[in-house]
Amino acid sequence: MSDAPPKVPGRGSGRVEDLLSESFPRMLMVQTTSACNAHCVFCPLPALRKEQPQGRMEQPLFERIIREAGEHPEVACINLFLMNEPLCDKRIVQRVFLAKEHNRKAQISLWTNAVNLTPSLTDQLLASPLGSLGVSLHAHNPEAYARATGRNDFHRVLGNLVHFVEQRLAKRPDLALVIRYVDASSYISPEERVELRRFWAEGEVDLDIDDGFLGRAGNLEAPAAPPEPLRRLNGCKALGGPKQAHVLYTGQVVLCCMDYGRVSDLGDLNKQTLSQIWRGERRRAALEMLFGQRDAEEGFLCSRCELAVPGGEECQCDPDIPPEDTWAGV
Repeated sequence: MSDAPPKVPGRGSGRVEDLLSESFPRMLMVQTTSACNAHCVFCPLPALRKEQPQGRMEQPLFERIIREAGEHPEVACINLFLMNEPLCDKRIVQRVFLAKEHNRKAQISLWTNAVNLTPSLTDQLLASPLGSLGVSLHAHNPEAYARATGRNDFHRVLGNLVHFVEQRLAKRPDLALVIRYVDASSYISPEERVELRRFWAEGEVDLDIDDGFLGRAGNLEAPAAPPEPLRRLNGCKALGGPKQAHVLYTGQVVLCCMDYGRVSDLGDLNKQTLSQIWRGERRRAALEMLFGQRDAEEGFLCSRCELAVPGGEECQCDPDIPPEDTWAGV
C-alpha cells in the first residue's frame, strides 16, 4: 500500500481520523483454529483450504492477545471465531474462560455449525461465561442439508442443537442464541419456513433466515457482488466492521472477516502489539481507500465486496452502533 494514489482533500478524512483516534478495537474476532468440518457450497473455505496453510493458534499468542484486550475497558465483544469452525478447537472452552477472565465487561461469543456440539460440550459451554452462540444450520431436511453442507448427519446435528436449546432454557436462559439459514430459497421450502419458525420459537431462539449469500469479497460468485472492482468507495455496510480487529491463527491481522484469501495484511501480532497495528500505517491506508479519501488500489479487498458502499452513494452505516448488535455479522 505504499504507492497509493494521491488523497482526495477532505473526502472521508473525518471518518478515517475518528477511527484512527481509537487506540484499540471495540470488538475482536480471533481465529483459534483454521479448521472446519463442513463443505458449505456458499463458503470459500472448501476450495481455499487446499491452497493455504492450516493450523491452530498457539496458546502463548492467544494469551497475549486476550491480556492486551483486557487492558482496554472499551472492548465490548470478543468473538472466538473467524472463517472457521471454532468447536474444532479442543481448547475452546478453556479459551472462553480465559477471555472472560481478562475481559470482564466484554461479551464472549462463538459461531458454530453444531456438528461438534455434543451433549458433553453443551454442558461445558453452558457452565462457561459464554455470552452468545450463533449456529449455522442452513436446511431442515437431510437431503437439503447434504447439498448445502456436504454432510450426511443432519439428524445427529439437529439432535445436538435441540439438546443445547433445551439445556440452555433450563440452565442459561441469559445466553443469547441465534440460528441462521443462508441461501434459504435454495434449501428450505415455503412449508419448512413456517415449520422452522414454530419449531424454534418453542426454544426461545432468534431465527435468521436469509435468502441470499455473500460473495465474500470476490471469493464466490454472488448475485449482489459488484460486476467490476470498485475504484472509489464510501464506507462499509457491515455495522461496526471497521471497529473490529480480525486475527488469524498465525497472528496475522486482516482487514475483514471476508478476507478468506488472506490478502489484507495489516500486521503480525508476533512482532507488534494489536494497539500498534490498530493505529498503524497499513490500517490507515486501508481506511483511506474504504472511505474514499483515495482511489482503491488494484486488489484492494473491499473493491469486490457487496457490503462496500460505492463512491457517490451515501454511507448509511452508523459508526456508533453498539458492538453487541454486530457479533453475529458473519
